[in-house]
Amino acid sequence: MPEQRSLSIVQVITQRRFSGAERICLALCEELQRRGHRVTLLCKQTGDMPEIARSTGIETKTPAISGKLNLLSPIRIAAIAREVKADVIHTHLSTAGLWGTLAGRITGTPVVAHVHAMNSRQCYQFADRIITCSAGVSRHLVSQGVSPELIRVAYNGIDLRRFENIPEGTELRLLLGLPISSPVVGCVAHLSAKKGQEYLIRAIALLQDRWSGVHCLLVGEGDMADELRQLAADLGVAERVHLLGFRSDAVAVMNAMDVVVLPSIAKEGLGLVLVEAALLKKPTVASNAPGIDEALVNGVTGLLVPPGSPEHLAAALDRLLSDEALCSRMGEAGYRRALEIFTIPSMVDGVEAVYRELVAP
Repeated sequence: MPEQRSLSIVQVITQRRFSGAERICLALCEELQRRGHRVTLLCKQTGDMPEIARSTGIETKTPAISGKLNLLSPIRIAAIAREVKADVIHTHLSTAGLWGTLAGRITGTPVVAHVHAMNSRQCYQFADRIITCSAGVSRHLVSQGVSPELIRVAYNGIDLRRFENIPEGTELRLLLGLPISSPVVGCVAHLSAKKGQEYLIRAIALLQDRWSGVHCLLVGEGDMADELRQLAADLGVAERVHLLGFRSDAVAVMNAMDVVVLPSIAKEGLGLVLVEAALLKKPTVASNAPGIDEALVNGVTGLLVPPGSPEHLAAALDRLLSDEALCSRMGEAGYRRALEIFTIPSMVDGVEAVYRELVAP
């Protein structure tokens, strides 16, 4: 089989913060570059992403491409695509999807749109291929009229380097001022109504009679912070619920938890935090919603519960906290599954195959 030529790939992202999609984009850039491709990253000047990308050796440009009314964006992307003789334009997030696909029309360059959540088809309808992070996202797009023939699934990959040299859970508990022997559960997510932290706090209140020493860690920032603090106070669990805000060491904080929870009441692209928890050998509890049910295997790596039900959530937590052997089995099963499915090389293999489809003679 002849050796395949290296490609020039323009990655375009209009980042909001440095979170899931942004991490995936950078991991993709690094691995593609390591495989010998030329990668040019276009992103907004704001935030940490340009500096982080450049520190890893990725060629990074920050043209003014943000905003869905910025009609010069596709022209700017097209100019850079011509400059680097791009074989493929690969977009992430909706605004980049809108302008990147138009830039592809201007230059005649094939465009891959990467969809990281349950988004509307509108910003991706001119893409030559659509990559989704889960089968749930694919079905969501197909339900809007997108042809299944255009869609490929490439599960998000986790950078395993982030899990090296993580402090032991007992050490983290001491640093956080938590009792070493008390049960600890938690959630790592943006503090918003759709992420469902409210229902986790209500579940903690329901558990008080049986688990009076349980603690709950909420990692993340958002507009719901004050409302969640007040809810904890109203339910009499303010001393048990700890809002830690944004933590750059969120993976380490998860290592202090006995069970990691994702109580979303809305559809998720995938629920990547559940995979991160699995790599720490933590059992998980999450809402039974599209996307999430691909990150967690019910009864094997964790437990799925109806969205918006603190009673079911409390029952699932009680079951896991009561059975150390079950937690251990689920943690091990989740770890093996994460290493099999959710790695960066596996993700990039899938993405690279899509590129080859588009640039083949």
